[in-house]
Amino acid sequence: MSRTEIAERLLAARRFAAVFCAFTIPLSTSGLAISSAVFVVLALLTVGRSEWLAILASPVALVPVSLFLLLLLGMTWSPTPLASGGGIGHYVKLLLIPIAMGARFTAGDITRIGCGFVSGCLIVLALSFSSFFVQLPPPFRPFMDGVPLKDNAVQTGCFALCAFGLALHGVQLWTQDRKALGAALIAFAMVFIANIFLIFISKTGVLMTAALAVLFVFHVGRLKRLLLVAAPVLLIAAIAVWSSPLAQRRLAEISVDIHAVENSSRDRPDATFSTASRIDFWSKAVEFIKQAPLIGHGTGSTKSLYQSLESSRPSPYGEAVPDPHNQFFAIAIQVGLLGGGILLAMWGVHFSTFLGTGIVNALGQAIVVQNVIGSQFNSHVSTVTQGTLYCLLIGLLAGVVERPRR
Repeated sequence: MSRTEIAERLLAARRFAAVFCAFTIPLSTSGLAISSAVFVVLALLTVGRSEWLAILASPVALVPVSLFLLLLLGMTWSPTPLASGGGIGHYVKLLLIPIAMGARFTAGDITRIGCGFVSGCLIVLALSFSSFFVQLPPPFRPFMDGVPLKDNAVQTGCFALCAFGLALHGVQLWTQDRKALGAALIAFAMVFIANIFLIFISKTGVLMTAALAVLFVFHVGRLKRLLLVAAPVLLIAAIAVWSSPLAQRRLAEISVDIHAVENSSRDRPDATFSTASRIDFWSKAVEFIKQAPLIGHGTGSTKSLYQSLESSRPSPYGEAVPDPHNQFFAIAIQVGLLGGGILLAMWGVHFSTFLGTGIVNALGQAIVVQNVIGSQFNSHVSTVTQGTLYCLLIGLLAGVVERPRR
């Protein structure tokens, strides 16, 4: 076998690994870890040194790499640098951004990778409806009805992103007189939206879905195109909430949450566990940041800091946690406001990279907006699925956008 043939097979394997990686994102954490590792190895084997230098000179890659290096350096002043949860291992995925950019995927490759992600989400969608309407026996019953794999935050985020991409592409096809295929994609988008409002309505999920809806309106532009999707979405969401006792109960809990937060009291008898825990995490996080505002307490120190307050101010969870449920706080506790500033700069650089029209730019904006909103209530960069989804897709899409500029 010649060198040319080996190179071609490695490139084909790299494309397949990227598609399979996207496919496993909503399905399997272990599958995602394996496929990501294979993709990284193949990318390292097929990208030249000069290309790496050009990629790392781009702010899209340079800023997240700088954040990772700061967190790596932060281990030197941490009292517990190798503590489980919240440490450096949760941020290695930031290196996926330059690696995915270096893979030099074309717009056609991105379409195939997107189809892989949607295919995985469709499997979860089918399992979700099945487990919601059919009560399975305990050994096979999921943790929550309608959430067969992973958790609701992951499922809602993946479904919202699928609905956005499918609806946007469906409207585009509709305007190109490919109405049958366009209507089919819009219909699938409606089914994803229905699932989000039928199964379990979360504050974060509703905010992310609403933000993507606003972004969709911005990209669609014309009133007729907007009504083509907006009217069915509102109707389906209303029917889903009206027909689901679980969704109605969850809406009542959200109302209590908001009321509790407005009154700024975590000791209210009507405050839910979600509200009480987050107010507890955030108030303690602010205290930790004030103690070491510039460079923080060191990478991996989060759990030990929360543990130090357990005797006097116990967590609503009943034990110390390594995650303050806010990505800015999670970074700033460990590497100070310097690290928090780099995180904000990363989001800003990534969003500005996709300032433009077209589906690639729209998807890039949607991923950044979704991650920023989710990171206000959970640490979406450091978590496995949401963080990998963000880093992988930002790298892939930025590679397409940045290549003509370079």
